[in-house]
Amino acid sequence: MESKIKGKDVYIAGIGSFSPGDPVPFDNIEDVLGEITDAPKKVLKRIDRMRPIMKEMLGIEYSYYALDPKTRQQTETNVSMAVKSAKKALKVAGMDTSEIDLIVYAGILYDCMCPPSSVLVQDALNIPYCAEMSIHSNCTSIYKALQVATDLIANGRYKNALLVSPQMSSTFLRAEYFNQKAITEEQAVLRWFLSDGAAALVLTSKKPDKIRLKVVDTYLESVGMGIKPSMQVLVGSSHWNLPDIYEHGWHHLTQDLTTVAKLAPKLFENGIKTMIEKTNLDVSKVKCFFANIPTKHLMDITVKRLRKHWYSDLSFYTKLSTRGYQGAPAIIIALDEYINEEKLKQGDRIVSFVTESSKWMHAGFILDHC
Repeated sequence: MESKIKGKDVYIAGIGSFSPGDPVPFDNIEDVLGEITDAPKKVLKRIDRMRPIMKEMLGIEYSYYALDPKTRQQTETNVSMAVKSAKKALKVAGMDTSEIDLIVYAGILYDCMCPPSSVLVQDALNIPYCAEMSIHSNCTSIYKALQVATDLIANGRYKNALLVSPQMSSTFLRAEYFNQKAITEEQAVLRWFLSDGAAALVLTSKKPDKIRLKVVDTYLESVGMGIKPSMQVLVGSSHWNLPDIYEHGWHHLTQDLTTVAKLAPKLFENGIKTMIEKTNLDVSKVKCFFANIPTKHLMDITVKRLRKHWYSDLSFYTKLSTRGYQGAPAIIIALDEYINEEKLKQGDRIVSFVTESSKWMHAGFILDHC
């Protein structure tokens, strides 16, 4: 296949991931996040009915939260989790922080509106000089960061890049965060599968000694024209009055689960077909496919469809059941685990693809072990 990456070869030299606290079993999630007790009666009844159904549909056994289970106070921040995963990735890469000349922060959550979290990570790692940027997106953000950083290293602008992607979902999952009188069933459901965590990648143009994953290609597309946002938080310049925000629950994370269930499998399938065409990917040479999907139900549908179009024994990998779903860092957390578990051979190909339902974007990457 002919890659769109022009110039120097780019490698992943280090991968690091971090999950805060102890694993929380599904049945104990509400013990840590706090119970919803003051919602409308109809919503409370639906929550009770949906709990066992969601346990089966989500397929999540454990989640992680950067919260003290007794006080529900934060034990980490997005930046602190990013730094911990970055230090692990740098150690694997055998690099000092002084060798990093580009930091890319990828994620939907920031510890503050200003300054950007990328410079806070830089400061925490004691990097006196580097370029930095932040990519504001949800599940696709780490893929976007990989494309941008790969292209900038390939064309010679930078030598070594640090990509960090944290997500502290518990910030907006705690019972105290909600105006419970304004909470909806769909907002409450998100508390059962979103999880906290962070991941980091170190990219370089020099072939590394340890992890030898070459970035073969990356892929991005946005196909949501005419479709209303299916995942959103309405806080922003359009809704800035704090009392109004709280009264209406505009600060609640909302996902249109009905629309997602209807559109996600179809758009995912169309998107990956387009990626295959655009990248000339030979699916018969793929060793393992990483589908960044937040629920077991949607994962099972996707796996069935892909095996029908590709080949029946295609291997899939996810850490959803034992880590929960962390959004953007989820795929790198899974990749970190996979690299430590599997003995890859030269030429083994890893492919990943994700759908972001906020406004229907897709992203993917192709890596070769070399």
